[in-house]
Amino acid sequence: MLNDMSGKINTAIIVAAGSGSRLASDTPKQFLKLKDVEILAYSVQAFLEHPQIDAVIVVTSADYLDHVIRHYPDCKVVPGGDTRQDSVFNGLEACSASTDNVLIHDAARPLIPSWVIDSCLSSLETCDGVAPAITPADSMVQIEDSGFRNLNRDSLRIVQTPQCFHLNILKAAHASGKVDTDEMGLVKQSNPQALLGFIEGAPETMKVTRPLDLEIIKNYLDAAEK
Repeated sequence: MLNDMSGKINTAIIVAAGSGSRLASDTPKQFLKLKDVEILAYSVQAFLEHPQIDAVIVVTSADYLDHVIRHYPDCKVVPGGDTRQDSVFNGLEACSASTDNVLIHDAARPLIPSWVIDSCLSSLETCDGVAPAITPADSMVQIEDSGFRNLNRDSLRIVQTPQCFHLNILKAAHASGKVDTDEMGLVKQSNPQALLGFIEGAPETMKVTRPLDLEIIKNYLDAAEK
């Protein structure tokens, strides 16, 4: 790993503390294998090999702490919290004092193209925070008591990770006492004046939630090998 040309220190925090209960597996999904490789390993490798990432922190559950320490020696490993937000906070606390920017990534999203990381870091030159997002391919509706109403999908986005911020911005959001399901929402709640933006995401950076998702991601991997 090399420092980026701007001299900024960039730390990736991979959140790998979830139980994966929706996948109906005894093994948390980030530790399942795709083509004989742990799902977590794909995103760890993507960040470790990226020339603008200086450090990788993995936040994981107490049950898998020793496993991750043993199998990912190039990463700093810290225990997770009771919620995703708590786990991200633990990762932030583990960042070195020299860290300028943080990239928060879900371990259940194994495929992250290097150009997405490039775009996120470039956007931080003008934004306080940024995340990749894709436009829905299907028609979208909002369910209401009276039925439903159509939504304009051109103005909707499916938000992905890594969600990237100047470290001080995200730390302040966590200190605010606000609660949200992701970092973009947390920063928006705690700091309405923050400059937040989105870059084009990648369809393959999908989140493993169902058994079918494992097959879809395997197809992406197979295609990449051809």
